[in-house]
This record gives sequence, structure tokens and C-alpha cells, in this order.
Amino acid sequence: MKLLVVVGTNAPHSYNRFLAKYIAKANQAKADFEVKEVAGLLPFFKEGVANQGISDWRDAVAEADGIIITTPEYDHAIPAALKSALEWLGSHAGPNLMKLKPVCVLGASMGIQGASRAQEDIREILLSPDMSANVLPGNEVLIGHASAKFDSNTGELTDEATAKQINALVETFVKFVAQAHK
Repeated sequence: MKLLVVVGTNAPHSYNRFLAKYIAKANQAKADFEVKEVAGLLPFFKEGVANQGISDWRDAVAEADGIIITTPEYDHAIPAALKSALEWLGSHAGPNLMKLKPVCVLGASMGIQGASRAQEDIREILLSPDMSANVLPGNEVLIGHASAKFDSNTGELTDEATAKQINALVETFVKFVAQAHK
């Protein structure tokens, strides 16, 4: 099973990048993970534009059995870079690559709410008619106070309770993807 883990920010220092790398490393026995950045990958969405970055992004999504998206929260929503990356995948950009694609969302933030509003925002986008993704229901991992849970220098997750929560979510998502592909 191939799972794409998307770092949903273009910030140079990101706890969500640390989170994506943790997921891939800690769960490598469960699936084949590829971590993909949206930073510098794509131009902002505009119909009629084509380039290698867009093709590579669409190919990576098409080849994945499922997608895990890590997102921070900027002004109660997902970052513009992530929104634009998603727009390159919907029906308005060509064949809808997200239709019924299993997707899992989680996020880390510096605040107490753990990117809760951004996660709500992205779920709404993923469930829209232009996307129609198969979003894992009923599973939320809200990593608040991320700076206390990750080592800022190495990116290592240092909080055992958070690690258990993330690993349980990944385990559930792997089963969800397997069921979706039956």
C-alpha cells in the first residue's frame, strides 16, 4: 500500500513537516510512505497553466492508495499553499484525482486547539463536489502546543502520548484504505 503524506505548508520551519516525517518513519512497517511538500512545488492554481511540478503532483496523488495531510492553522483555515495544491487535484483542473480517494487529516499548531479549525476547513474542501474525497470519519488528532511536543532542532517527536495517538490514527487509516480498495 502506498500512502502519500502531504506537508500542508510552505513555512521553512514547520511542526507539520516534523509530523509528516514522524508518520512516515514510525509507521514504515505498515505501508510505503512518501512525504511530499507543497512548498515551492506548484504555482497558485490558475486554469490553463501546465508545468512539470503540476504533473508530478498530480501523478503522485494518482499513484497513492491514500493521502495523509498534515496542516497548520493560519487565521482559522488551511494555508494558501495547501488550498492551491488541492485545487490542482479537483475536477476543475482536469480529471478529478480526489474522487473517492481515501484521505486522512491531522495537524499541529502552536496554540491549544491543534489546528482544529483548519482540519474542519480542509474536510469541507475535500468533501465538496469538486473533490468528493473519501475522508476518514470520526478520527481527529489535534496536536496543540506543538513546540512542547517536538524537538525544534531535530524535529523528533518527544511526547509519548502524542506518538500513541498518531500511530493509532495511522493504523486506523491503513485499515480504512485497505477496505476502500476491496
